[in-house]
Amino acid sequence: MGAGQANAREFADIYTECGLGAMIAPNNSAVAAVTNVTWDLGTTAISSNASSADSCKGGKPKTAAFIFQQYAQIEQDLAQGEGKHLTALMTIAGCEPQAAQTLRAKFAGSVASPAYATQTRYERAETLFNQVQQSSCQGI
Repeated sequence: MGAGQANAREFADIYTECGLGAMIAPNNSAVAAVTNVTWDLGTTAISSNASSADSCKGGKPKTAAFIFQQYAQIEQDLAQGEGKHLTALMTIAGCEPQAAQTLRAKFAGSVASPAYATQTRYERAETLFNQVQQSSCQGI
């Protein structure tokens, strides 16, 4: 996989194409994702950047892992409009500080959706990751 493809990696792809899960189950994305999340909350997906730079390069894996691991705290910070986890997310994703308010508005729309209550943690984290991408942050 070329570096251009790695930069285009989506949230779900990080957990299916990187890390321990991808090594154990390269042809089964569901098993790969479950393995990465179960084993270490996706940390191996991030650390594989060092050993597989072609496939796991860039800010997307780091941002995705941070969102998944710290989702509850980021959710609280977004509700309050500030906080250390929101600040860290903006930094990791390469966002300007003012992008936090745009992200907060998008996130509020997601939380207000009736579907939000039935979503899994993974689905909520994926939605937030996509919203960060839409906020024109440079790091992902």
